[in-house]
Amino acid sequence: MNVCTTAAMKIGDLVLHQGRQYYLRGLDPMSVPERQAFLEDASTGEARTAPMDEIEPEPPPESQSLRGV
Repeated sequence: MNVCTTAAMKIGDLVLHQGRQYYLRGLDPMSVPERQAFLEDASTGEARTAPMDEIEPEPPPESQSLRGV
């Protein structure tokens, strides 16, 4: 993950970690080596941490007008 992608994520956003949806609840400061993200499982509410380089932004929903119908 690059810094621009990380900077685009905001606290409360849905993100993906290992293909599962989580709410981003916090981040280690930029000065911390091997930064961690603080996550909440979107299905179970379970809290966990994960390395920032393993977090991906949730892709935007596909628009009806863009799909070939």
